[in-house]
Amino acid sequence: MGHHCLLVHLCLPSTPVRPRYAHAALPHLPTHSLTLRIFEHPDIGSVYRAAQRVHRMSASSTSVVASPEAYTKTLLHCYKYPAQPVMGMLVGKRLSDDAGAAVQSSGTPSSVHTSFGATSSGTCYVSDAVPLFHTLPMTAPHPMLEVAYAHVHYAAKTTGQSLLGVYIANERLLDNSISPLTKKMLDALQARMPSNTKLLVWFVCNECLTSPPTGLAITSLTADRCLCNKTISLPSHAAAEEPMTFGRWNSDTLAPEATVSEESVMESVSNALDAFAHYRIADLEDHLEDPSITYLEQPLTALLTRK
Repeated sequence: MGHHCLLVHLCLPSTPVRPRYAHAALPHLPTHSLTLRIFEHPDIGSVYRAAQRVHRMSASSTSVVASPEAYTKTLLHCYKYPAQPVMGMLVGKRLSDDAGAAVQSSGTPSSVHTSFGATSSGTCYVSDAVPLFHTLPMTAPHPMLEVAYAHVHYAAKTTGQSLLGVYIANERLLDNSISPLTKKMLDALQARMPSNTKLLVWFVCNECLTSPPTGLAITSLTADRCLCNKTISLPSHAAAEEPMTFGRWNSDTLAPEATVSEESVMESVSNALDAFAHYRIADLEDHLEDPSITYLEQPLTALLTRK
């Protein structure tokens, strides 16, 4: 069967559309105008969701494309220590204005492509999560934080990647705020970031750590928006200044492709829990107790099959 090409002209508002309202009517505020090429796309819902992803990226200063592995490993670390504060670091690639990189957003079963160039200055791709602590105080200055930073920074650099940020989960179930101690740690790490670069923060909502998962459990934001004792919005109610989508890195275009749905990521987490992968994942503290344990490189596939 031949491919039929349909051109759809969308007028998108300057205020980001909340991704949870997938069935709402598309607003008619012609601020951002995009033309999408859609090939044999029978599911208009998929078209709309793809358009939302495009708009969320173009309308924000910082957008995040996360690999399913990074998201899943972050939550596995939290599932392993449900009653303790958890912290780790995020590594990947950051696109800059000077790179003029193209961010592609694709829908299933067909693709929707657009490029942003200089407007995608805050786009970053999180390729992996490195588990670090589950009992040590998450603050700065702290000698083990210095060790962790040195290890992760060097490991990321050797693979052509960068340290992008951190993920954190509080000890108490209903504690959705940043403590003064955690704020000191975020400020210390932000001071080590390149100029004009914001530290990425994944805040894990303990209430959302269900088994099986029923929705996103991480609110993505930047360190400058993490204020002491201010409640972090739940993932389902978070504003879209720093939208998080899921996908893969395209080595041909040197840009991330947001090709993975939230449902697929939820399935990835569920499968990992079913395989008891959360009991196998190790962090820096485990490595300190047993140096034979590797914590920097833990492919998700290995965690699913490791005996």
